[in-house]
Amino acid sequence: MMSIRLTHEPAGPRMRAGSSLKRLALGAGVLLGLSAAPALAQDYPEMEMKFGHPYAESHPLAQGAQMFADKIAERTDGKIKINVFPNNTIGSSRDLVEAIQIGVVDFALVPTTNVASFYPPLDIFYLPFIFRDSAHAYAVSDGPVGQKLYADMLEKTGIRTLAMFESGFRTITTANTKVEEPEDMEGIKFRVVNNPLNVATFKALGANPTPMAISEVFTGLQQGTVDGQDNPIGNVKAFGFDTVQKNITLSNHQWAGIMFLADDKMWGGLPEHVKTLFSDTAQETQEWERKELNKVEGAYLSEMEADGMTVTRLTPEQTAAFQKAMEPVWDEYRDKIGAELIQSVVDTK
Repeated sequence: MMSIRLTHEPAGPRMRAGSSLKRLALGAGVLLGLSAAPALAQDYPEMEMKFGHPYAESHPLAQGAQMFADKIAERTDGKIKINVFPNNTIGSSRDLVEAIQIGVVDFALVPTTNVASFYPPLDIFYLPFIFRDSAHAYAVSDGPVGQKLYADMLEKTGIRTLAMFESGFRTITTANTKVEEPEDMEGIKFRVVNNPLNVATFKALGANPTPMAISEVFTGLQQGTVDGQDNPIGNVKAFGFDTVQKNITLSNHQWAGIMFLADDKMWGGLPEHVKTLFSDTAQETQEWERKELNKVEGAYLSEMEADGMTVTRLTPEQTAAFQKAMEPVWDEYRDKIGAELIQSVVDTK
């Protein structure tokens, strides 16, 4: 939880009543210049804060969170210290959302699908195949549709969204079955995110979906509790799933947006220049994280392939078959999410 100590400087001497108009004008110019200038390190209060996330430290998401903390420390001359807790150290994704709400954690990175348990309209981000590509996903998450969702979520939950990182498009991995068409998923014990929409997505393919926290997935795959799972390439590599799975299919069935969240009660008590610092730095690290993730995905995939993992790249016809198989999920969630919201995402350029 944030701790804060504010210090106040004594007021300077008053200007003599007989000061000339020239001095008044000069003083006004100086004041205007100061108000427009960025805050100096000595202007920041001393604060210590918590930032939690579920990602392994080698992942660009974890590196982005640490970069945010490092930049804040640098720009405030160490006055604002943000302690980053990676890899589920202080709780799972759901735990972190709850911790944000009660003020135990100040910042968190959490997938949209986990936050949707607290604010259901976010299920829009995981509706299968709703995003054409990364550019479309960014246009939605960063543009009017996303901003309207974040504002409504803030009002209803007290959770503020500072940025949207990403872990990329999700893939399907399995122990033994090479997945090339929907029928290949029939009967597979398959780990999914603990969200009804994700369960429905893989039920539509005939799999046997099993909700499980990401921290439990490696052991579940290793011990055969589940035979497969879906995650973006970066997660497959960072969490070591490639060492206990033989096959990966680049299905790209969902885009995994990762929300950079903040406790709004904490936020409300911050000086305006600190809010600006946090907002600007979050956006800066968002841009870095997206570029870094897209850069390393290709390297990760090459490494996995070189280590013997079978990589299946779907043809347009095969992708269309998966889209067709998942259409019942759209039918089920059209009213729950809202037909108007769905259409606004589809129409976003």
